[in-house]
Amino acid sequence: MQSIVDVRKNVPSGTIVINNPERANAIPAFGYIQLRQALEDLHQEKSVRAIILTGTGSLFSSGTDLKQLHAELQRDKIASHQDISLLNELILVMLRFPKPIIAALNGPALGSAAAIALAADFIIATKQSTLQLPEVRRGLASGSAITMLNFRAGAAIATRFSITGQPIPVDMAVESGLIHDVVADDLVWARAHQLAVEIADTSAQSVQMTKHLLNDSLADQLETQLQVNGAMTAAARSTSHAGLGIDAFIKKQPPEWD
Repeated sequence: MQSIVDVRKNVPSGTIVINNPERANAIPAFGYIQLRQALEDLHQEKSVRAIILTGTGSLFSSGTDLKQLHAELQRDKIASHQDISLLNELILVMLRFPKPIIAALNGPALGSAAAIALAADFIIATKQSTLQLPEVRRGLASGSAITMLNFRAGAAIATRFSITGQPIPVDMAVESGLIHDVVADDLVWARAHQLAVEIADTSAQSVQMTKHLLNDSLADQLETQLQVNGAMTAAARSTSHAGLGIDAFIKKQPPEWD
C-alpha cells in the first residue's frame, strides 16, 4: 500500500499533505485511513497546537479516486463502498478532534475532498481554490459533501451547488463563511501557519473545551445524517448512470445519459 499522506512539524503547527499528484491528489479508500492516522499522530505531539491540511501542487484534492472506484465496481460492488464509511469516520474524527484543524486550500477541492475541507475548523484559500460537488456530472451522489455543506452554509447553497455540480465561487464562499481568508497562491500555507501561531497564544485546554462546545453535539446529529447519505451514495454507485458517468470521466468524454 503506497502512502499518499506526508506529515511534517513546524511548531506550533503540524501539516498533513495529501500527496498523490499522479492521480490529481485523489484519495483512495486507504487514504482516509492514512489521514486519520496522521491526525492521531499529531494529536500526541504536545507542541503542535493546530493541524494544517493541504495538498501537493496546485490542487488540494480531486476527491474519490474514480479510476479505482471503476475497477472495484467491476470486481465487488460491496467492497467498492468501503471508502464511504471510511470518509464519514474521518469527518467525525475531524469534528471531534481536540486541536483546531485548518484546511489550506492550495487549489480546488472536489467531492469527498470538499467534505474533508468543510470538516475543518478554518479554511484558508487562494483565488483559484474552489469547493465543488461534481458527482451529479458523474452519475453519482455527493452524500458526505452535501451533509457538510448544508451544515456549514445552509440548505440554499447546498441545494444550488450539489444539484448543478458547479464550483462555489470563492467570493460567495467567503460571504457565506465557508472560507475564512483568501491569500496569494504562494502564501496559503504561510497564512495557515500564522493562524496556528495565533492559536498557540491561547490556552490549549480552553480551545479544546471550546471545540467540544462547538462541535460535539452537532457531530452526534451529523453522524446519523452521514450514515443515511452514505447509504444513498452507495445506492447511486449501483445505477446505470454511475457506470456511464465514471466511464466517460475516465475516457475524458462528456457522458451521454440515456
